[in-house]
Amino acid sequence: MICGPLSGKLTVKYGAREISIIGSIIIMISIIASSYASTLGVLFFTHGFLTGVGSSFAFTPGMIMISQYFTTKRALATGIVMSGGAAGALVQTRLHQYLIETLGWRQSLRIFSGLMILCIIAGFTYLPLNPKGYKRSVADNLKTSPLKKFVVDLGLWKDSVFLIWVLANGLCKFGFFIPYVHLVRHAVQLGISVHKATNIMLVLGMSSMISRIIFGRICDSEKINRLYFNQASVLFVGLLYLFIPLLRTYAALIVFGLLLGIADAGNYILLPVLTFDLMGAERMPVAWGFMLTVNAVSCFGPPFTGWMNDRSGSYNLGFVVAGALNVLACLVLAFIPLAKRSRQTNKSIINVTIDQNNEIMEWTNDIPPFTEWQHVGSKTAIK
Repeated sequence: MICGPLSGKLTVKYGAREISIIGSIIIMISIIASSYASTLGVLFFTHGFLTGVGSSFAFTPGMIMISQYFTTKRALATGIVMSGGAAGALVQTRLHQYLIETLGWRQSLRIFSGLMILCIIAGFTYLPLNPKGYKRSVADNLKTSPLKKFVVDLGLWKDSVFLIWVLANGLCKFGFFIPYVHLVRHAVQLGISVHKATNIMLVLGMSSMISRIIFGRICDSEKINRLYFNQASVLFVGLLYLFIPLLRTYAALIVFGLLLGIADAGNYILLPVLTFDLMGAERMPVAWGFMLTVNAVSCFGPPFTGWMNDRSGSYNLGFVVAGALNVLACLVLAFIPLAKRSRQTNKSIINVTIDQNNEIMEWTNDIPPFTEWQHVGSKTAIK
């Protein structure tokens, strides 16, 4: 996640296909290296750092390309793509467990490294949007100049909407990985067998996978306010975390996993969609990279919850703190509409005529002077 801004800028400069494929190759090499690791320190570098860098390069271009490829069905496309992550987690967890029991963890990692060939093949489908024969115009060169990129990067951190959006997501993502790391052990502490406890994660993954597609379809509707939908999802997740100390039976935790998968799906699929909506196409790659960096705060949730368990003998306090932060994030999101109105009033809006011919015309002296406004058909022209 920390490498998000770097992978976003490299995607803009070199292309989504190239960066995605390079990321997949880095993951393959790092997993192979991890399978030969002899110490935990080596694993921190190979499976922690290198796999993290490769995952950033492989993941970020896909999210950027979805926002650029799709307009009317952007949320649905994002939901379908992100449901693949949930489905992959379900399949790979079971497959990984089987391979470890039969072949050992080293051989299991080598097999998974081979499976990364599928990601390399998928990377070749990231076709550039500009058709063959397309020639960059003077305006295109200005837009991609180093000075313009620097201004865009710097302007993001002066945008109140972006700052609120980043702060809210940093708060709500603190507890994102806590259930995936500690929920099974939390269930075991309550006297539930390990085999039954893993079913909670299965239900969570299934509900999340299905909900991502359904919510993607729903959020494409013009009747749905995506920002409010995301806000409701964040609040619902927070309330579920706050109620975790009251859930002490297997059935209650199964329902918790089901509802958490549904609630979190709404927030998860709308992260790239709302980043695009709030920041625009030009600033999307850099904004999404910064978003991933801020979301790296989610890495601190599981260690904090584990530390709370070591101190108190229970994971409850870790879930409760994460829930409180989600509720706070919901309140912070309420300021985005106000910030958007403030940003809009500070802009100078100038109406101009757009020549869709996209050709640079030679200036001639027979063009009449600009003396008055005149409406021509549905366009506003200057006469």
